Amino acid sequence: MLRKIIAAAALAALLASGAARAETVSVTTGAGYIPMSKALVAAWKQKSGAAVTESYGGNIGQMLAQIASGSGVNVVITDKGTLERLKTPVKFSAEQNLGSTPLVLVWRKGLTLKSPDDLQEAAVKSIALPDPKAAVYGRAGAAYLKSRGWDQSLKAKTMQVANVPQVFSYVSRGEVDAGFVNRQVVSRGAGKVGGSLEIKDGYPPIDMVALVVAGHEKDADVKAFMGFLKTPEAKRILKNFGID
Repeated sequence: MLRKIIAAAALAALLASGAARAETVSVTTGAGYIPMSKALVAAWKQKSGAAVTESYGGNIGQMLAQIASGSGVNVVITDKGTLERLKTPVKFSAEQNLGSTPLVLVWRKGLTLKSPDDLQEAAVKSIALPDPKAAVYGRAGAAYLKSRGWDQSLKAKTMQVANVPQVFSYVSRGEVDAGFVNRQVVSRGAGKVGGSLEIKDGYPPIDMVALVVAGHEKDADVKAFMGFLKTPEAKRILKNFGID
Protein backbone atom coordinates (compact mmCIF):
# COMPACT_ATOMS: atom_id res chain seq x y z
CA MET A 1 0.00 0.00 0.00
CA LEU A 2 2.80 2.42 0.94
CA ARG A 3 4.50 1.75 -2.39
CA LYS A 4 1.27 2.56 -4.25
CA ILE A 5 0.86 5.82 -2.33
CA ILE A 6 4.47 6.83 -3.09
CA ALA A 7 4.07 5.91 -6.76
CA ALA A 8 0.82 7.89 -7.02
CA ALA A 9 2.43 10.89 -5.35
CA ALA A 10 5.40 10.70 -7.72
CA LEU A 11 3.11 10.51 -10.73
CA ALA A 12 1.11 13.50 -9.54
CA ALA A 13 4.29 15.50 -9.00
CA LEU A 14 5.54 14.54 -12.46
CA LEU A 15 2.27 15.59 -14.09
CA ALA A 16 2.26 18.84 -12.15
CA SER A 17 5.82 19.65 -13.16
CA GLY A 18 4.98 18.80 -16.78
CA ALA A 19 2.00 21.15 -16.66
CA ALA A 20 4.20 23.87 -15.21
CA ARG A 21 6.77 23.40 -17.95
CA ALA A 22 4.03 23.48 -20.57
CA GLU A 23 2.87 26.88 -19.27
CA THR A 24 6.35 28.42 -19.05
CA VAL A 25 6.93 31.04 -21.73
CA SER A 26 9.58 29.92 -24.24
CA VAL A 27 10.52 32.56 -26.81
CA THR A 28 12.44 32.47 -30.06
CA THR A 29 13.22 34.93 -32.84
CA GLY A 30 15.59 35.32 -35.78
CA ALA A 31 19.15 36.51 -35.26
CA GLY A 32 18.40 40.11 -36.26
CA TYR A 33 15.71 40.54 -33.62
CA ILE A 34 17.49 38.95 -30.66
CA PRO A 35 18.37 42.22 -28.82
CA MET A 36 14.74 43.38 -29.05
CA SER A 37 13.41 40.02 -27.90
CA LYS A 38 15.85 39.94 -24.98
CA ALA A 39 14.77 43.42 -23.88
CA LEU A 40 11.09 42.45 -23.94
CA VAL A 41 11.73 39.23 -22.02
CA ALA A 42 13.88 40.99 -19.41
CA ALA A 43 11.16 43.57 -18.77
CA TRP A 44 8.51 40.86 -18.48
CA LYS A 45 10.59 38.78 -16.06
CA GLN A 46 11.21 41.82 -13.87
CA LYS A 47 7.53 42.75 -13.90
CA SER A 48 6.05 39.30 -13.37
CA GLY A 49 8.76 37.22 -11.75
CA ALA A 50 7.81 34.45 -14.17
CA ALA A 51 10.33 32.07 -15.65
CA VAL A 52 11.06 32.47 -19.35
CA THR A 53 13.14 30.23 -21.61
CA GLU A 54 14.91 31.96 -24.49
CA SER A 55 15.94 29.99 -27.56
CA TYR A 56 18.11 31.85 -30.07
CA GLY A 57 20.75 30.85 -32.54
CA GLY A 58 19.97 31.13 -36.22
CA ASN A 59 17.60 32.69 -38.70
CA ILE A 60 13.88 32.37 -38.13
CA GLY A 61 13.62 29.47 -40.60
CA GLN A 62 16.10 27.48 -38.53
CA MET A 63 14.29 28.32 -35.30
CA LEU A 64 10.94 27.23 -36.75
CA ALA A 65 12.53 23.96 -37.84
CA GLN A 66 13.57 23.41 -34.23
CA ILE A 67 10.00 24.04 -33.07
CA ALA A 68 8.75 21.51 -35.60
CA SER A 69 11.27 19.04 -34.13
CA GLY A 70 9.90 19.56 -30.62
CA SER A 71 12.02 22.32 -29.08
CA GLY A 72 9.11 23.36 -26.87
CA VAL A 73 9.14 27.02 -27.91
CA ASN A 74 5.65 28.50 -27.64
CA VAL A 75 6.10 32.18 -28.65
CA VAL A 76 7.72 33.39 -31.89
CA ILE A 77 8.68 37.02 -32.56
CA THR A 78 9.40 37.98 -36.16
CA ASP A 79 8.33 40.16 -39.05
CA LYS A 80 5.20 39.00 -40.77
CA GLY A 81 6.59 39.18 -44.29
CA THR A 82 9.40 36.74 -43.55
CA LEU A 83 7.02 34.35 -41.83
CA GLU A 84 4.65 34.35 -44.81
CA ARG A 85 7.52 33.43 -47.14
CA LEU A 86 8.58 30.39 -45.13
CA LYS A 87 7.21 26.92 -45.67
CA THR A 88 6.86 25.50 -42.19
CA PRO A 89 4.60 22.88 -40.61
CA VAL A 90 4.45 24.98 -37.43
CA LYS A 91 0.92 26.28 -36.79
CA PHE A 92 0.00 29.37 -34.79
CA SER A 93 -3.18 29.99 -32.82
CA ALA A 94 -2.79 33.62 -31.73
CA GLU A 95 -1.10 36.72 -33.14
CA GLN A 96 -0.19 40.04 -31.51
CA ASN A 97 0.77 42.97 -33.71
CA LEU A 98 3.86 44.74 -32.33
CA GLY A 99 4.02 47.61 -34.82
CA SER A 100 5.83 48.45 -38.02
CA THR A 101 9.24 49.80 -38.99
CA PRO A 102 10.55 51.52 -42.13
CA LEU A 103 13.31 50.87 -44.62
CA VAL A 104 16.17 53.35 -44.14
CA LEU A 105 18.64 54.66 -46.70
CA VAL A 106 22.08 55.61 -45.33
CA TRP A 107 25.08 57.19 -47.03
CA ARG A 108 28.76 57.59 -46.23
CA LYS A 109 30.41 60.64 -44.75
CA GLY A 110 31.47 63.15 -47.36
CA LEU A 111 28.33 62.50 -49.42
CA THR A 112 24.99 64.30 -49.13
CA LEU A 113 21.74 62.83 -50.43
CA LYS A 114 18.64 65.00 -50.30
CA SER A 115 16.28 62.26 -51.49
CA PRO A 116 16.42 58.71 -52.83
CA ASP A 117 16.44 60.24 -56.32
CA ASP A 118 20.07 61.16 -55.68
CA LEU A 119 20.99 57.49 -55.92
CA GLN A 120 20.93 58.07 -59.66
CA GLU A 121 23.64 60.74 -59.47
CA ALA A 122 27.19 60.01 -60.65
CA ALA A 123 28.52 60.77 -57.14
CA VAL A 124 26.85 57.56 -55.93
CA LYS A 125 28.92 54.78 -57.41
CA SER A 126 27.89 51.88 -55.15
CA ILE A 127 24.77 50.85 -53.26
CA ALA A 128 24.66 47.95 -50.78
CA LEU A 129 21.58 45.81 -50.25
CA PRO A 130 21.08 43.01 -47.70
CA ASP A 131 20.52 39.63 -49.35
CA PRO A 132 16.80 39.62 -50.32
CA LYS A 133 16.67 35.85 -49.86
CA ALA A 134 17.65 36.13 -46.20
CA ALA A 135 16.79 39.65 -44.99
CA VAL A 136 13.44 41.43 -44.96
CA TYR A 137 15.20 44.77 -45.46
CA GLY A 138 16.90 43.35 -48.52
CA ARG A 139 13.52 42.38 -49.96
CA ALA A 140 12.14 45.80 -49.04
CA GLY A 141 15.10 47.54 -50.66
CA ALA A 142 14.83 45.47 -53.83
CA ALA A 143 11.07 46.10 -54.00
CA TYR A 144 11.63 49.83 -53.51
CA LEU A 145 14.17 50.03 -56.33
CA LYS A 146 11.79 48.12 -58.60
CA SER A 147 8.85 50.37 -57.66
CA ARG A 148 10.87 53.39 -58.78
CA GLY A 149 11.94 51.69 -61.98
CA TRP A 150 15.57 51.64 -60.81
CA ASP A 151 16.10 47.89 -60.50
CA GLN A 152 17.73 47.84 -63.92
CA SER A 153 19.14 51.37 -64.22
CA LEU A 154 20.97 51.05 -60.88
CA LYS A 155 21.82 47.36 -61.26
CA ALA A 156 25.49 48.03 -62.06
CA LYS A 157 25.84 50.09 -58.87
CA THR A 158 24.02 47.67 -56.57
CA MET A 159 25.75 44.91 -54.62
CA GLN A 160 24.20 42.32 -52.30
CA VAL A 161 25.78 41.51 -48.94
CA ALA A 162 24.75 39.13 -46.18
CA ASN A 163 22.75 41.30 -43.80
CA VAL A 164 21.90 44.77 -42.45
CA PRO A 165 24.90 45.10 -40.08
CA GLN A 166 27.24 44.33 -42.98
CA VAL A 167 25.63 47.01 -45.15
CA PHE A 168 26.00 49.55 -42.36
CA SER A 169 29.61 48.52 -41.77
CA TYR A 170 30.53 49.02 -45.43
CA VAL A 171 28.86 52.45 -45.54
CA SER A 172 30.36 53.58 -42.22
CA ARG A 173 33.85 52.65 -43.44
CA GLY A 174 33.28 54.49 -46.70
CA GLU A 175 33.69 51.32 -48.77
CA VAL A 176 30.18 51.75 -50.19
CA ASP A 177 28.48 55.06 -50.94
CA ALA A 178 24.94 54.17 -49.81
CA GLY A 179 22.88 51.27 -48.53
CA PHE A 180 19.52 50.06 -47.27
CA VAL A 181 19.28 49.25 -43.55
CA ASN A 182 16.88 49.57 -40.59
CA ARG A 183 16.28 52.07 -37.81
CA GLN A 184 18.03 49.97 -35.21
CA VAL A 185 21.51 50.09 -36.73
CA VAL A 186 21.14 53.79 -37.52
CA SER A 187 20.11 54.67 -33.97
CA ARG A 188 23.14 52.86 -32.59
CA GLY A 189 25.66 54.23 -35.06
CA ALA A 190 24.31 57.48 -36.52
CA GLY A 191 27.62 59.29 -36.04
CA LYS A 192 29.41 56.76 -38.24
CA VAL A 193 27.62 57.70 -41.47
CA GLY A 194 26.97 60.88 -43.40
CA GLY A 195 23.22 60.76 -42.97
CA SER A 196 20.05 58.73 -43.28
CA LEU A 197 16.56 58.96 -44.71
CA GLU A 198 13.52 56.89 -43.83
CA ILE A 199 11.58 55.54 -46.80
CA LYS A 200 7.89 55.14 -46.02
CA ASP A 201 6.48 53.49 -49.15
CA GLY A 202 7.32 51.62 -52.32
CA TYR A 203 7.71 48.22 -50.63
CA PRO A 204 5.56 45.76 -48.62
CA PRO A 205 5.06 46.94 -45.01
CA ILE A 206 7.51 45.57 -42.45
CA ASP A 207 5.17 44.52 -39.64
CA MET A 208 6.44 42.89 -36.46
CA VAL A 209 4.32 40.23 -34.74
CA ALA A 210 4.41 37.86 -31.80
CA LEU A 211 2.72 34.50 -32.38
CA VAL A 212 1.65 31.68 -30.11
CA VAL A 213 2.41 28.15 -31.28
CA ALA A 214 -0.82 26.17 -31.62
CA GLY A 215 -1.65 24.23 -28.48
CA HIS A 216 -0.26 26.85 -26.09
CA GLU A 217 -2.92 29.52 -26.45
CA LYS A 218 -4.47 28.60 -23.07
CA ASP A 219 -1.19 28.47 -21.12
CA ALA A 220 -1.53 31.04 -18.35
CA ASP A 221 2.00 32.43 -18.56
CA VAL A 222 1.89 32.59 -22.35
CA LYS A 223 -1.38 34.54 -22.24
CA ALA A 224 0.09 36.90 -19.65
CA PHE A 225 3.25 37.50 -21.70
CA MET A 226 1.22 38.20 -24.84
CA GLY A 227 -0.87 40.64 -22.81
CA PHE A 228 2.31 42.39 -21.64
CA LEU A 229 3.30 43.00 -25.27
CA LYS A 230 0.27 45.33 -25.55
CA THR A 231 1.30 47.52 -22.62
CA PRO A 232 2.88 51.00 -22.79
CA GLU A 233 6.04 49.56 -21.21
CA ALA A 234 6.45 47.02 -24.00
CA LYS A 235 5.66 49.66 -26.63
CA ARG A 236 8.42 51.89 -25.22
CA ILE A 237 10.89 49.03 -25.59
CA LEU A 238 9.75 48.34 -29.13
CA LYS A 239 10.10 52.04 -29.99
CA ASN A 240 13.70 51.93 -28.75
CA PHE A 241 14.28 49.28 -31.40
CA GLY A 242 12.64 51.32 -34.16
CA ILE A 243 9.16 49.73 -34.01
CA ASP A 244 6.23 52.18 -34.09
